[in-house]
Amino acid sequence: MHNLSYRNLGADDFTALQSIASTWGVVRQLGSWPWPADPAFTKNCCTPYAGDGFVWAICLDGVMCGSIAVTGCELGYMLHPSVAGRGIMTAAARHAIRHGFATRDIACINASVWHDNAASHRVLTKLGFIHWQTRFEQSKARGIPTQCQYYRLRRTDWTA
Repeated sequence: MHNLSYRNLGADDFTALQSIASTWGVVRQLGSWPWPADPAFTKNCCTPYAGDGFVWAICLDGVMCGSIAVTGCELGYMLHPSVAGRGIMTAAARHAIRHGFATRDIACINASVWHDNAASHRVLTKLGFIHWQTRFEQSKARGIPTQCQYYRLRRTDWTA
């Protein structure tokens, strides 16, 4: 279906990641990324993750087209709009969830999406995530409190 691969982010990913972060349609859906795109913020993200979990580049045919992470117990991702709508994020998230549960002792993986992010709602529900809470959160890019919906995938449901 897709020739996808995953690897740790590195300094060579700056140009691709900055291109994604310079797209309003992407960044408006992220909670902590600034708008307009800040090269220093992006550069700081182009290092292997040293915390609890992982942050990977998503590569399509060897070219970085997005990123995906499970940090702590949170799933997060972004994808360049030129490859959106092709099932890439669903495949990448499935791979990250499988890896997260296989390599870490966590009971669940959580994800949150803004109320107007229909694509992410579809990805999460396809993968078995269940909505469990809605509340307003501050969106850094939008600069306003925005309705956020919280989803959860329990290990027991994933393995069932």
